[in-house]
Amino acid sequence: MGLAGMLPASGGVMADQAVPARPYRVVLLGASIGRSWNLPAFPERMHDKNYVIESFAVWQFDKSAMLDEVLMRPARKFHPTRTYLKSLFGPAPLPPDAIILKECSAYFPGDPTKQKALVQKWVGEVSHAHIQPILATAVPVTRQRAGTDKGKMEALREYNDWVRNYARDQRLPLLDLEAALRADSRERYLREDLTSGDGSHLNARAYEILDKLLQETLAGIKKTDDDRHIVREQ
Repeated sequence: MGLAGMLPASGGVMADQAVPARPYRVVLLGASIGRSWNLPAFPERMHDKNYVIESFAVWQFDKSAMLDEVLMRPARKFHPTRTYLKSLFGPAPLPPDAIILKECSAYFPGDPTKQKALVQKWVGEVSHAHIQPILATAVPVTRQRAGTDKGKMEALREYNDWVRNYARDQRLPLLDLEAALRADSRERYLREDLTSGDGSHLNARAYEILDKLLQETLAGIKKTDDDRHIVREQ
């Protein structure tokens, strides 16, 4: 048999060669908790190579500027830094399949009207780019920490309730960090055994819980996305 007879008629891979699945790319926009989570190492920790995850820390509630940079991919926004110049010698950043919109307790209390309007704007922008928005509740603080920061837990409870309702109404995936880490469903403080010591930031055990939550959440989203691709191809 000649070489021509060995090649598939379409000129692509041979029928018995499996095409490796493309990893599902996720970007998390957050702050200190998101940074300490070390999400780029998530696939290795969970022995799950189906995902590539990036995390960007933005030290304020408004994540608009960083979101704009992610949405312009594969283009890059110019920055007069050595890191930016070095990045030009590497491959262009790939657009994500999903973006997690997460806020930290440090930004509460704030202006709830402006905060909700920003989240709604971001969801619209991400959806318009044909990327899956994922909403996240904010991690609460411990009872002791709440006692030193008047109004923080009240604002967090209000925001998280709104996020849950908005995600439900818009049929958006929800990463419910509060529910995974709170001591109970009534007062909803962070469990004392899950803080790194300051009543706000998390310890290794807390991140183990969040790893499992994220894996379950992404698996459900990816399955839905895969099913949609199958329907479109039929």
